Amino acid sequence: YKMIAIVHPGAIECSKQLEDLGYELLVRDVPVPVEEIQGDFLRKRVVHNGCCGEKEFIKLWAYSFMDYPVVVHLDLDTMVLKPMDNLFDAMLDGPTSAARANIPVMFGEDMPDVVDAYFTRDYNMAHPGSGRPVGVQGGFLVVRPSMQAFEDYKDIIRKGDFRAAGGWGGKGYGFYGAMTFQGIVPYYYDHIKPG
Repeated sequence: YKMIAIVHPGAIECSKQLEDLGYELLVRDVPVPVEEIQGDFLRKRVVHNGCCGEKEFIKLWAYSFMDYPVVVHLDLDTMVLKPMDNLFDAMLDGPTSAARANIPVMFGEDMPDVVDAYFTRDYNMAHPGSGRPVGVQGGFLVVRPSMQAFEDYKDIIRKGDFRAAGGWGGKGYGFYGAMTFQGIVPYYYDHIKPG
């Protein structure tokens, strides 16, 4: 494995210590500059959304790491408590993988034959009984790298269809951090590429 720190250009100085810990620093700006966002609502507000505004989108660069079969994105404040081998095996070996039996799926749903991502929903941010979608915990994402997915995300951001009362695509993705990573990832996997 290889440890890579995706670093925003504004954080280069404070990230140098990560090199001493064995990380390769990969300096990347946001995949879509704010001024290129076509939707007024998103363009005017994303910089103040969630903890880090539009800078949360640098996490999407994980999809572009095509030299790796699986990429695990973790924020630095994330702690891994169990091995993730079953997740990797199920992604890489497909529907015949014995590892699939060891992975719980929410609400008893079937696991898709092809798994392109694992993420955890952030139920602490949910509005119980509202029927609105639940965002993702932005500090954990396991993906099968895909330039198509990366370009899809860039297109979604550039279009900027985030609505005041309806979130991404008007589908209800409106919660803390929803304009950024925490909202765009579940929108992508719930509506753009379901399963």
